[in-house]
Amino acid sequence: MLALSSAPVALAEDRVLEVADFLEYETVADPQLSPDGTRIVYTRRWVDRMEDQWRSDTWIVNVDGSRNRFLTHGSSARWSPDGTRIAYLDDGEPAGTQIFVRYLDSAESTQITRVVHAPRDLQWSPDGRTIAFVMRTEDEDAWKIDMPAQPEGAKWTEKPRVIDGVYFRQDRRGFMDSGYLHLFAVDDDGGTPRQLTSGPWNVGARTIGLDYGIGFDWTPDGSEIVFDGLMEADDPTEPYRRSHLYAVNVRTLETRKLTFHNGPWAGPVVSPDGRTVAFTGFPWTGQTYRVDELYVIGIDGSDQRSLT
Repeated sequence: MLALSSAPVALAEDRVLEVADFLEYETVADPQLSPDGTRIVYTRRWVDRMEDQWRSDTWIVNVDGSRNRFLTHGSSARWSPDGTRIAYLDDGEPAGTQIFVRYLDSAESTQITRVVHAPRDLQWSPDGRTIAFVMRTEDEDAWKIDMPAQPEGAKWTEKPRVIDGVYFRQDRRGFMDSGYLHLFAVDDDGGTPRQLTSGPWNVGARTIGLDYGIGFDWTPDGSEIVFDGLMEADDPTEPYRRSHLYAVNVRTLETRKLTFHNGPWAGPVVSPDGRTVAFTGFPWTGQTYRVDELYVIGIDGSDQRSLT
């Protein structure tokens, strides 16, 4: 039988953490289990001392902990449905974050996007032929003054940052970018992404005005994507505790609403048979705090009910 002692434990080195120790930090996050359950890809972050910034690499390990090894630079890896490929994010051409696809039996990766704004939240379609993602679009009304054309080679002052909402900064991010987050889709072998949603609103349940991620999921037949957000907001930057679930047809771009009772509904997951959507939230209330409950609703928007 083990006995716990209250005596202090002697440390190998009697010192406190210092600022310089931050440069030695490495973190792991975002583990993704392969479809066959044998391997895990995950993101490993480390501090680049020369550039004074975080770097991200994708590593792979067997589920029993063996063969833990570097796979490629980049982060946010997602397995294809057949487990032969991963899609991930990394710096690409012409600049900024891009989507790459890598076959696991090859050491080569293919860049499949060349977009201006950084993509995020990758999800493969069930047939493995399309990758859905979220990307910011420009707010055409953010800067309303027409300026003369900038001469070639001129170095003008950057455009001012226009702030017209209560929330404009976020912890660990700094200033929130202008524009709106929307769903896009790109073929698995590359090409021009198709914008699936549009308008002066954000995909993603910003129930306290801040961006804490976007919940969306493909239907099993790949015809629709169910997502959370708020299309009907009077002020899309301040939808306090209000969000809904919607489904967008990937081919026709027709969007329909699933939930009709106000509440902070988020995190939709479509059932394997495609008939039901599970999600979290609670009916709208003026209370300052309430625990989320688990709900289900029919894919046609019928029979919304709590399971907890």
